[in-house]
Amino acid sequence: MMPSPTYFCGMAATAFIAVSLAVAAIRWFHMCRPYDRNPRYYYPGRPFVVGVYLNALLMLPFALHPESPDAWYLAQVYFLPVTIYHFALLLYSYFGNVMQWEKWRVPVFIVSLPVVLTLLAAFGMAVWPGDQVGSVAPALSAAVLYVLAIIITAICFMALALVHSWAMRFDSDDFSNPADFPEITSRRWIALAVANLSFCWIGVTTNSPKSMFALMLFLSASSVFFIITALHPHRTRPVEEEAAEPEAPAQAPKRAPSKKKQQEILAAVHTVVVEQQAFLDAHLTIQDVADRSGYSRSTLSGLFKAEFGGFFVYVNRLRLEYMETWLQEHPEATINEACLEAGFPSRQAYYAVKGRLT
Repeated sequence: MMPSPTYFCGMAATAFIAVSLAVAAIRWFHMCRPYDRNPRYYYPGRPFVVGVYLNALLMLPFALHPESPDAWYLAQVYFLPVTIYHFALLLYSYFGNVMQWEKWRVPVFIVSLPVVLTLLAAFGMAVWPGDQVGSVAPALSAAVLYVLAIIITAICFMALALVHSWAMRFDSDDFSNPADFPEITSRRWIALAVANLSFCWIGVTTNSPKSMFALMLFLSASSVFFIITALHPHRTRPVEEEAAEPEAPAQAPKRAPSKKKQQEILAAVHTVVVEQQAFLDAHLTIQDVADRSGYSRSTLSGLFKAEFGGFFVYVNRLRLEYMETWLQEHPEATINEACLEAGFPSRQAYYAVKGRLT
């Protein structure tokens, strides 16, 4: 006799729980060396990843009794508002820490209250079955589910838009090396989150065992992809540097400096970046220049944008000019050697910068 579709849903839920627990264990116990010496910098948001994937244990009632209406409601709650909330939390916790932006914490944790209460209520109904969901108020239950899901989806899209904006503007604001902000990782995770969002909405709203089965298998596969891409840190500042964690941005000045003051600041920047050849440091940041020149990061950021089009443009144009001159003086040198001499951490970084600026 052919097993029922709900039986396969239970098997898929079991696989989803097993994969989630494995991801949580790997994320907590495994960190590449020597990056484990500074996990807050190289693995931002790590505790949130562990917590998110441990939550999959709450799907046990559905894995054991997928035919139960209460367990089915639990699965709908878990895969629509809760899972989407997880996506938003992971994006904010990782990239918010990378950019030293702490404002995400209050609204995200406020929203977590109705999410947690709804999930715990659904879990309680599944563990202690009754007719609360199935026969008393199915319309009310669906309304709460979808209203909450729409709110959380909007928050998730705000996170996606924010991460995308950071990826688009990081090069002109803070960093001189494209690899210091995990731009490629951000684009991969944005695409993964959008795909997961789509599958969650389709899987739950169609309300069929086949769609739920496909949803759980897809989320399991995406979890495997996520942990593979997250095993190695995507930030390249050397571990040996004392300032492994970027300092919080300084407060913006109330008044723009006068023309005379601007010239004085630019002269100090020229001394540090050009005369002292700080631009040859592959991981130079605007905060480094601020510390060495004696001016605030926000002041320098405004001047770099106004005078040169941004910090990234200023530093990397100097590197490109230096590399061109160095190759003329060393015609026997390879591109890799020239890249390292000019302050590019790799040939790939050189081509990425050249593509942006030319």
